[in-house]
Amino acid sequence: MPVTLKTSDNEPVAWKGRRSENAEDFLACACESEYYRFRRVLQSSFSNDPQRHISPSTHGLVHAVWNAYSDHHNLILRPEDVWFSILVQLSFYINAHAEELRAQFVAHSGQKHLKVTGGGSLATVDVGELAIRLTELVQENVADPKLRTWMMPSFSTTTRSDEIVAAVIMMGTMQKYFSYEMEMVCGIPSVTLLGEKEDWEQLRSKIEKISTFGEEPSQFASLLKPILDNFVASFDDSPSSDIQEFWNRCVHLDCMASGADYLTGWVTVFCFWDAEGNSIYNDGNPRVDTEDIPAACVSVPVKVNDNGCELETSMVAGVVGIEASSRGNGQASDGEAERNWIQPFSGWWMFEELSQEELGEKKEKDRLEEEARNQEMEKLLEELRMKRAAQRELD
Repeated sequence: MPVTLKTSDNEPVAWKGRRSENAEDFLACACESEYYRFRRVLQSSFSNDPQRHISPSTHGLVHAVWNAYSDHHNLILRPEDVWFSILVQLSFYINAHAEELRAQFVAHSGQKHLKVTGGGSLATVDVGELAIRLTELVQENVADPKLRTWMMPSFSTTTRSDEIVAAVIMMGTMQKYFSYEMEMVCGIPSVTLLGEKEDWEQLRSKIEKISTFGEEPSQFASLLKPILDNFVASFDDSPSSDIQEFWNRCVHLDCMASGADYLTGWVTVFCFWDAEGNSIYNDGNPRVDTEDIPAACVSVPVKVNDNGCELETSMVAGVVGIEASSRGNGQASDGEAERNWIQPFSGWWMFEELSQEELGEKKEKDRLEEEARNQEMEKLLEELRMKRAAQRELD
């Protein structure tokens, strides 16, 4: 059980340190050098619990003891507080003498890349859990079979957050020997392939003819074949772990610092060409800007003679939607069956086209409306510039 020692006759004084309001503020005050590289907090153990009063400190243990002694505050310590302070000190030393100590820790040269995969996205995945899993990979690649057990706390006071703190400290201590990667894979809860296995085998056989249409179609076919092979293999009585991995690699979203978002994964094979017939895979890179995903429909002009009345029409068809349905898995809040299954929806239209004169009038109307919007925007910007200029004169 905990022990409390009466160490002086001084009356305890209330703590007056500033309460940190959020994770970003905490980082800025506690880890100034790291905050210099800061863009945004992705996840943190910091919760803005109004019942707690936590002040940032560059060294929580030293400053807590110092302030308790100097300003007469009662002091509480946990084994983790002391152990982490020790580990951080060791981390400084090991990183400064990494090559001298290399043989004691690892058998490889340079940095070995370690990667773990988590389900979900960065918004939903538990990066703390991924950090803990990375330390398990570190353990598999170090000489000391008990290094991880020694570094990770297992005291009666150890919390889940403490385990993550220790994991990150261990990763940092070993960073001259390892590089780390966390991959998020959203994952599909389940996949249903309708029809019979023979249907999918027939679909697979249709791919062969594509190669006869030229060099690019041949490349397209070569990319499609392994995808269709995995579709067929999904019908096996006991699909292998490779099949599950195949479905988990269907799509990945890369968010770039520039603001552009790109899709990767095997689903991008179905975006091989844009609507103009230009190969999106021209550099062999299966990456598609989310703004450039080509439409999955085709239109064709058709002249219609309706009992002597001629019409200029177009027919449009393709994979043009997503249908949501229910299979009894849960209910929505209104009591109706929850539509938690989705599938591509194919459809078609025939429509009468505008005449060339009507089309010209529509284009002119759109042009004038766009011009008016631009003029209005320019007017607003000019007003803003004038307000700023007036404010500068007042200042």
